[in-house]
This record gives sequence, C-alpha cells and structure tokens, in this order.
Amino acid sequence: MSEQAVKPITIAISAMGGQGGGVLSNWIRDLAETNGYVAQSTSVPGVAQRTGATIYYLELFSQSAMAQTNQEPVLAMTPVPGDVDVLIAAELVEAGRALQRGFVSPDRTTLIATTHRSYTVSERQQKGNGLVDSDKIVAIAEQQSKRLIAFDMNQLAIENHSVISSALFGALAASEALPFNKAQFEAAIEAGGVAVASSLAAFNAAYQKGQGEEPQSATNVGDDQVFSDLPEQVKSESAKVLLQRVCDDVPEGSRTLVFEAVKQLVDYQDPQYAHQYLDRLKEVLELDSSAKDYMLSNELAKQLALWMAFQDTIRVAEQKIRADRFEKIRREVKASDEQMVYPVEFLHPRVEEICDSMPKALGEWALNNRMARACISALFSHGRKLQSAKLSGFLQLYMLASFKSGRRKTLRYFHENNHIEAWLDRIKQAVARDYDTAVEIAQCQNLIKGYSDTHARGYENFNAIMDEVDTWLASGEGSCAARIAKLRKAALSGEDRSAFEAELALAS
Repeated sequence: MSEQAVKPITIAISAMGGQGGGVLSNWIRDLAETNGYVAQSTSVPGVAQRTGATIYYLELFSQSAMAQTNQEPVLAMTPVPGDVDVLIAAELVEAGRALQRGFVSPDRTTLIATTHRSYTVSERQQKGNGLVDSDKIVAIAEQQSKRLIAFDMNQLAIENHSVISSALFGALAASEALPFNKAQFEAAIEAGGVAVASSLAAFNAAYQKGQGEEPQSATNVGDDQVFSDLPEQVKSESAKVLLQRVCDDVPEGSRTLVFEAVKQLVDYQDPQYAHQYLDRLKEVLELDSSAKDYMLSNELAKQLALWMAFQDTIRVAEQKIRADRFEKIRREVKASDEQMVYPVEFLHPRVEEICDSMPKALGEWALNNRMARACISALFSHGRKLQSAKLSGFLQLYMLASFKSGRRKTLRYFHENNHIEAWLDRIKQAVARDYDTAVEIAQCQNLIKGYSDTHARGYENFNAIMDEVDTWLASGEGSCAARIAKLRKAALSGEDRSAFEAELALAS
C-alpha cells in the first residue's frame, strides 16, 4: 500500500461564534464514522476581532487501510501548515488568516470559503473606508489553493432559513474532496435530527452553487416577505403600499438597496417616515440620468437612509431592550437555560444630547439657560450604569424608547431635518451644473457618524465642506468634485483635524 493510501484526510474549519462550526464538525465526523472511517475531532477556541473564532480540526482514517496495515493510526490534534487537505472558512477574512498561517497549499488544499464579511474592530474604527479588499483575498486564495470554492454562503443560508454551517456542508459535498457521495452527506444531516428541512434546503442550494449551477432563490425581493421581520403593526397594507412605490419609482438596479432602506426606516420610526424618504429620493431620481447608471441616486439612497435613521437617545434605548439583543448576548456568553444574564449598560450622555431629546422649545431653553445646563450636567456628569435585564433598568430604557412617537417634535429631529433639507437642496442645485460634484456632495454624509465628540467633529467638518460647496454654487465655476473629494478624504484621515485644516487652507 502506498504512503498516500495510509495518510489521514485532514480538515480544518475556521468559524466564529453562532455560525454552527461545532455542528459542521459533528456532521463531518458522523459522516465519516458511518461510512467506514475512524474520525477524530478537536476544537481550539480563540478570541478574534468579532465574536470569537474557533478552529475545528478533524482527521479521518480509513478502516480498510487499518485492516490492511494491521495498525491503529495516531491522529493529530491540531492542523499543521502544509498538511491540510480541506480548509473551510465561515468568513472571508478567516480564510485570509488561514492563508497567512500556511494552512492552504497549492498542491494539496481544497479551500471552501464564504465571501460574506463580518467586519473586524480595526475595520470599524476607521473614520473612512477601512475595509479589507475582499477581491484581493479571493485572488490570493485562487493562487494558493489547489481548488477554491467561494461564494456568499451566508446569504444562501439566510434565504433558506438556515445557518451558514449547512451551506458550508453543501459546498464541501460539491467539492468532492471527501470520498462520500451526496446522499451520504444528506444522511448525516438527517441523523442530526435538528432543523433538518431548512438545513437540507441550504445544503442543496450550496451544493448546486458549488457544482456550477444557479440555485433557485428562496425569496423574491419584490414580495411582501421583504418586510417579514418587521413588527406586526407595520405590516400588511402599509408594507404593500411602500413596496409598490419602490417598484414604481425606483430603477430596477437600485430596488434592493432601497427596499432595505425602507425596512430600516419603518423600523426606526413608522411607514410615514419611509414615505418621506421615498419622496426625497424621487426628487433626485427625476434629475438623475440612466446614462450615468443612476450613480447619484444609488449613493443618495444609501446616505439619506443612514442620515434619516440618526442615532439619538431614543434609538439607543430602543435597541438596548430588544429581545433579539438579549438572545444574542446569551448566545455569546454561552449561558444555559437556567442561568440569568444581566448586561450592564454604561450611559454617559452630554448635556446637548439630553436637550436634543426634549421637545424643540424646551430643549432650546435648556441649552441656553445656564442654571438648567448646570442641573443637567450635575445629574449626568459621571455617567450611569443600568442593568437592562433587571426591571428597574429595563423600565428606564423602555420609558425613553417610548418617546419614539414624539421624535418629530424633538430638538434633535428639528436640527437633523434642517441639515438634510439643506444638503438635498445643494445636491439638486449641483446636479444641474456638474454631475460628479453632486455625487461628491452626497458622499459627504459619511462624515457624520458616531457619538458625542466624534459626532460633533464630524458635523464641524461636514459644515466646513458645505461652506465650500455654497461658495462654488454662488461662483458659477466648473466642477468642484475633485476639491470636495480631497476635503472629504482629509476629514476621514483621523481624529486629528490637522490634515483637514491644511487641505481647507489651500483654498483660502
């Protein structure tokens, strides 16, 4: 018997918390043991940039090879660089990390990777676009692996009401890297006995995709199911009217983005607020051009939705007491059904944020009254810790979240709405003169982000650029796109405003 025949099949899985990496490992182990192989599986949990990544490692050894050699195999506990036959990554950057660690070999390794992303802390903390280039990871993976199977397996799982482990298992079956047929893979899922129907649906969709076929999507973007995750009180007729407006008013290539924006704004406020979003977007769509592939409208659809869903104290309180958040926290800390989990929320709002949550007249008075400001500052100067899962903390957050119906009367809404209207007016004026400048003005919204001092600095930079735009609009000069782009890039370069101020000074 050749040396290759007596070597084990080695499989490494890199998955984050909640992705079913343990279930996937168990399926592979059960698949092997049911079909004439000895299987050993281990897992090494780690603390990665998001919810914690775990490396699962399996070695499979043929029982027939054991009989012929009359020896029991010694199986390893962890993967070794250059000695992995199959590498499965449940997130694209995890595939990149496996490549860095040498677990993928061009003469040996079949790499199965989803292309969806769960962004790392280092990516999220950048003021501008700090995202890793996914295309580069895929290109390197193609060069360094013997065979690469890569597509968005997470989306495929979601469409089939399952989790990504089912889709990864389907892609593994499609790769034919293991000596088992499709029916044997399916039998392993059925033997598990948990969520069998949805797991098999995601498995088969990924199998088809891995085989080069196009699986039929389980959802239709033009169907009422787009709003299936919204509260009951905003479904039915109101959802149908919004869906019909999107279909009637928005170009086909932009509808998916606008659908998602409308869903978020209904959840943020109510259906009427989503209609206001569509009204604003339609005004710009009427000025846009299909010759430009509606680039301005696509950018505005995203940036306007983000701005209209601004994070005020009402929204923060609402998000902190949602049932799915408590469930997610329980999963992350791996709490059993009998254990109680009490998240501690640290809240430290500034005086301005407290006043912004008040009705406009009262908020303006409190901001401009020295005694009122001093009282508010004394109450909140040291911040507060609330246990949101206990009745007292929950009720305080619940009461604040209940002010949602009155958000349109708050000082914060008044200011944000005025800024939005002025921004949209500049865009509409600019598109008639220079399309690229209008696009750049739309992109400036991404300067406004974060909380407290970060949010204030973002607004300061945004307003400085809008002053430049107003000067350009009044001057009658040509394109201002390059100038705005440089200022925006400088503003996003870091918390220190020195680069932005230096760039701003060039025009003076």
